[in-house]
Amino acid sequence: MIYEALLTGTLNSLVQNIILLFGLGFIFAAATASAKKKYKIRNQFFIGLILGGVVFLIMLDPFVFDEGLVFDTRSVLLSVTGLFFGAIPTSVAAVVAIIYRLYIGGSGIYAGILTIVTSAAIGLNWRYIRKILPKVPSYVEFYIMGVIVHIVTLLSFLSIPWPQAFDVIKSTALIYLIIFPIVTMLLAVVVHNEQIKFKIADDLEKQKVLLQASIDSTYEMEIFAVDSEYKYLSYNVFHKDSIKNFYDIDISLEMSFLDVVSNETIKNRLKGSIDRVLKGESFKITLQVEDQENSYLEERYAPILDLDKNIVGATIFIQDITIRKQYENEILKLSYSDALTGLNNRRKHQEQLIMLNQEKYHPVSVAFFDINGLKVMNDAFGHAEGDRLIKVVAKKLLIACKKYNAYVSRVGGDEFIVLCPNTKEVDALELANETKTLIEKEYIKHMAISISYGISAKEIGDNFEDVINKAETNLYKNKLYESSSHRNESIRTILNTLKAKDEYSEEHSKRVSDICKKMGKKMGMTKQDIEQLTLISNLHDIGKISIDDKILNKPGKLTEEEWRIMKRHPETGYRILSSSPDYIDIAEDILSHHERYDGTGYPRGLKGENIPIRARIIAIADAFDAMISDRPYRKKLDHDVAIQELIDNKGTQFDPKLVDIFLTIFSKNK
Repeated sequence: MIYEALLTGTLNSLVQNIILLFGLGFIFAAATASAKKKYKIRNQFFIGLILGGVVFLIMLDPFVFDEGLVFDTRSVLLSVTGLFFGAIPTSVAAVVAIIYRLYIGGSGIYAGILTIVTSAAIGLNWRYIRKILPKVPSYVEFYIMGVIVHIVTLLSFLSIPWPQAFDVIKSTALIYLIIFPIVTMLLAVVVHNEQIKFKIADDLEKQKVLLQASIDSTYEMEIFAVDSEYKYLSYNVFHKDSIKNFYDIDISLEMSFLDVVSNETIKNRLKGSIDRVLKGESFKITLQVEDQENSYLEERYAPILDLDKNIVGATIFIQDITIRKQYENEILKLSYSDALTGLNNRRKHQEQLIMLNQEKYHPVSVAFFDINGLKVMNDAFGHAEGDRLIKVVAKKLLIACKKYNAYVSRVGGDEFIVLCPNTKEVDALELANETKTLIEKEYIKHMAISISYGISAKEIGDNFEDVINKAETNLYKNKLYESSSHRNESIRTILNTLKAKDEYSEEHSKRVSDICKKMGKKMGMTKQDIEQLTLISNLHDIGKISIDDKILNKPGKLTEEEWRIMKRHPETGYRILSSSPDYIDIAEDILSHHERYDGTGYPRGLKGENIPIRARIIAIADAFDAMISDRPYRKKLDHDVAIQELIDNKGTQFDPKLVDIFLTIFSKNK
């Protein structure tokens, strides 16, 4: 009877395998769905019903050991279901199986229900059980799970009445301990692999969507890919819109990219670049667009490889870098240009020397120019006017040198070098004279502009540095006379300008000069000393040239800031005069004529006889004339009142001995 049962069981197992395979179809479908998205409870419940239906089909055709004792592969299916599909689908499938087992009834009902519950429970909890196991390949792990599930199943059979339970365990042990664990492993491996496969496919789809969204998000770069036949594999929206904009073509996948480009020059360039990529190159190029002036592109090319590392296409990134290129060119220009004049700077000049050292440019003539009187201009009228002087000279240099194809560079504050390729020294001399004549027709603040120059020429084999040094030496020889003459002329111009802007200044200086002469004679000074004292008298307020007319002629009291500006004029006068050798001896007197005898004056706070004597004389004469003269902010004082002011300030503001000398001459109102 047992043998016949086993034979019958074998036949039934074939049928069960067919049913199981049918069930696997549902399982794989569920696995696919499970891998694609996360189901809500309703959908998970539906999956559980499908799995429960598979269990029901399996239980319809069991191996019958005896009435009420039926066996099938439900333990395999429920354990795998618990492992891969979670609590809700597994619980639903288990409930379906239990209901049907209750319907069948018989002496094996408890064993059947225990089999359903324990198989599902082990499958659901396997994720925790596996943590206590050593790390093994997945198929080994699934086999171990199958062994454990079916050992527990055999133990469940102990709930069958004795001695029948012993016969059942003895008859089914081979199937449950050998065959079913293997079937469990195979089923788990299949489901596991299918889930991995569908997950990979789902991830690839998500990555494709994400990648497309990423490349579509930029409206600054065209991104597209073509195959080995130049047909589109992919492209972003910006590329599609650009093609539509430039060529009025709506592109699509599989369309040939080269057929889209109508400009033959651009087409041939792009084809050549793609062909390089199809040979394995990755590269980047920056270029000016062939059919758009002053437009620049940056193109990046990279090959597309299949799983076997074969090149199957090319990816192209194209970005308009016109604005970036303009910035780069501007930065490059600034790095080689003088910020004030726009001429070449010293760095560019050095590079030009290297370039012009080639034989084809010889002879190379050098003209070295220097502005005369820049310091006087800065001191008298401020650095803004000094900068204007430099820019005027630079502009005229460019005009004069244009016909010589010369390179003009500003190499110092007031120094310029002109390099003239293929120019003889005699021609460079003509250029320098023309330039000097052109520039010295210009005026700034009524001051004539003046330049000096030096010339030399380089022949093949000469050292450029030696040639430039020679030109510089010639420049300073010329400058010795021209510069001094120009400075003296500039000082006279400044005085005339000051007289024009401050009507009080001219008459005031004359009266101060007359007082100083008389004091000098009274003190027994030599004629030369008196002449210097007179010169100082005329120049003592020259520094006021830098003060705004509104402050000089203000009818009311000066503000604190205006007074601070006014007090600068001794220093300005000193800087103007000290720049000329003819006036350097009196510059110190100009600087000191507002110092006080008690040391509280300005700008240096000198005291007593540390103040130059001529400055002490000027201080008395200047103060006295100012008191007896009408000023915009007050009426003049009476002669006697002014005399008393001098007496009251003896030893504080003025040298007491010099005041006494002054009083012997001017104590009575004449």
